[in-house]
Formats: sequence, C-alpha cells, structure tokens
Amino acid sequence: MAMSAVLAPIKPADKIWTVGAINGDLAALQAVHGKLRGKITAGDRLIYLGNYWGDGTAEAVSGAINELLLFRRYFLAKEGVDIADIAFLRGSTEEMLSKLQQIHFAPNPGEVFDWMLSRGIAGTLRAYGFDPSHTQSLMRQGAHAISQWTGQFGEAFRRRPGHSSLLSDLKHAAYATDGSLIFVHAGLDASRPLTGQTDTFWWGGSMFESITDRYYDCRRIVRGSALTNLGLQEREFTLSIDGGAGRGGPLIAVAIGRDGRIVDHIES
Repeated sequence: MAMSAVLAPIKPADKIWTVGAINGDLAALQAVHGKLRGKITAGDRLIYLGNYWGDGTAEAVSGAINELLLFRRYFLAKEGVDIADIAFLRGSTEEMLSKLQQIHFAPNPGEVFDWMLSRGIAGTLRAYGFDPSHTQSLMRQGAHAISQWTGQFGEAFRRRPGHSSLLSDLKHAAYATDGSLIFVHAGLDASRPLTGQTDTFWWGGSMFESITDRYYDCRRIVRGSALTNLGLQEREFTLSIDGGAGRGGPLIAVAIGRDGRIVDHIES
C-alpha cells in the first residue's frame, strides 16, 4: 500500500477539533463528546489521534468503540459535513491489535505477546471475551494452537458491528492540505518526510520530544499519546494533548485554528 493512501488529507478550517489518546476510557470519552456536541458545527473538522482500545474493563473498552462510532454518525449527519471532515488515526494499541491477529506468523509469538501485555493489550482481549492469562499460556503451545486462537479472536472481533471496519480504516497520520498542520499519534522523525516515516508514528515519542525546529512548512505538529509529560504540552512547533485518559487522568480535546493555535479546549 502506498504511504499516501494511509495519510489523511484535511482541508484547512477555523476549527480542527482534535481528541487525544482515549485508552478505552468510556466515561471520559462520553464526557468529552457531551461537551463537543454543543460546540462542533459544519465547517469544523474532527481528528481522533489513536488508542481507542485500551486496558480498562471489557465493558468500558467495547463501549468506547461503540461511542466513537455513534459520534462519527452524529457528526456526519450534520448538513454540510463531508466524510473527509473526520479522520481516525492508528494508535499504538491499534497497531498491536492488528499484529495480534497475525501473531501466528511471528517467529517468537510468546515473547511478542508478553511484550503486548506489558503495553496494555489485556483489556482489549477481555473486551472480546478472552482471558489474558489463558491466552498467554496458549502462545507457548505451537503454531497450530496459536493459529486456531487467532481465527477465534478474529471471529469474535468481527461479530461487533463496526469494530473491524473502524480498525481497517485507520490512517497513519493526518495533515492540513495547506501544509500548516500535521497530526500524529505519538511521534515523528523530523529527519524524514511524512511519507518516509516507518513505525515512528507509534513508537517514536522521544523523537517528537526533541523537535525544536520547524518541520518543512508546518506551523505545528500535534500528537495524542505521550508516555511521560502528560497534559497539554504546548511548544513553539509542537502540541501534545495526552491528558492520561484510561490511566487516571482526563481526556483532552482541543480546537486548533488556521494559525496552529488553540482556539477552544475541552477536558472530560
């Protein structure tokens, strides 16, 4: 797949609403959506920056995905709103979820799964009816058993209306078509063009932290997930909006204007 196919072009707007990492926090997402309903209008744009699934309870994680799908429908139903006015980026959790469904191809599935558990995949497993501990032991039982499991997991995943199509439709990054703004999940390698990034979008948080110069003609790069330095972190060329939703903190959403500045701010 061409890199351009996984980048979402966003038309410039007076307000580009941008939602930080959700991490399966249904209550926080509902609170933000409740406030956003009274603010978002036709002509605005809406970008979610990844980590929709997370390590919460099964009900919260599954409910968060359903809530995203409902609000997407609500926004698109507004007169004058186009499908290109909304974008969902792939987060590190979604990257793991995609890889999990192909884990039987990994040369060391047990180690890969252990790493995923350390990164919070357990809540996502529970959301689709799978016990993380049992799955962990199964990952040591050989290729046939693992292949059977991935088939069962994929089937459970597809039974939830809209969940599979959301995962398959995620973009790696978004950009304003006038070049003024770039939106990423966690990181960006400033030495490479947007079409030349590898997995930095999901795992390159430290690279994002080190950006101190303008990236091409971009006024500001916005990210939704941070391992440290949680909260609204505004610098000259970057903006980080991970409030720690799903980890005891709030979910942050901001409206960004044409000049790259925050023009409105919502917290759960």
